[in-house]
Amino acid sequence: MLTRAECLTLKLDDLTLGERIDQRVFNVIYSRSLVYNTCWEDPAVDRRALRLGPDDTVLVITSAGCNALDYALCGPARVHAVDANPRQTALLELKLSARRHLGYEDFFQLFGHGRHPRFEALYRDALRSGLSPFARGFWDSRNHWFSHREDKGSFYYLGLSGLVARGMRGYLRLRPVLARAVHDLCETASMEHQRHIYDSRIRPLLWTPHLNWLLGRQLTLSLLGVPHPQRKEVLAEHTHGVGG
Repeated sequence: MLTRAECLTLKLDDLTLGERIDQRVFNVIYSRSLVYNTCWEDPAVDRRALRLGPDDTVLVITSAGCNALDYALCGPARVHAVDANPRQTALLELKLSARRHLGYEDFFQLFGHGRHPRFEALYRDALRSGLSPFARGFWDSRNHWFSHREDKGSFYYLGLSGLVARGMRGYLRLRPVLARAVHDLCETASMEHQRHIYDSRIRPLLWTPHLNWLLGRQLTLSLLGVPHPQRKEVLAEHTHGVGG
């Protein structure tokens, strides 16, 4: 039987030099930072597909914990959340502790707006004791992540995906017509109107060759938590790039 190290060696031997570099870039980035500050998938789709009930046990990648908590609302027997990055589990633990010890307004300030003027006190008095030693150590040094003033951003502009979000926010400031279209897309409640805004006003302006090239780089996708094999699959299916 091959050891884990031998299996990894075999996998690396199948890669080109460029692919090995891409994989190492991802490993270095992913193993040192919180990547996801929110989940991107729509759990409503999973609900329809899985039809979870009281006899079901679910295994889910932790990510930002949003989907794991959504599955729990369906009342399965157990939800197991695992992740190669323990910082993601630390975020889920913080959400669980906040769910147990905070009221709705305080909880929504934290994870709806991504900031709370009294976070340090809430963390010290209500949240910290409910965390594991690793999560406690992680959040002890990151109290400021939820303490930003409104003009300084929020938790959702932190972590690696937050870094990409900050870059996108800066890009939109340089392109006010596109920024207005994105704002209108977020404000409308009609799916049909959203589709019209995206197709007519956003798609033609957003997916420029330069932006498409940038999003196709492994460094950019590593910041979004996308490993090299997944990037390779996406590019194989979309000949015009990630945005295609």
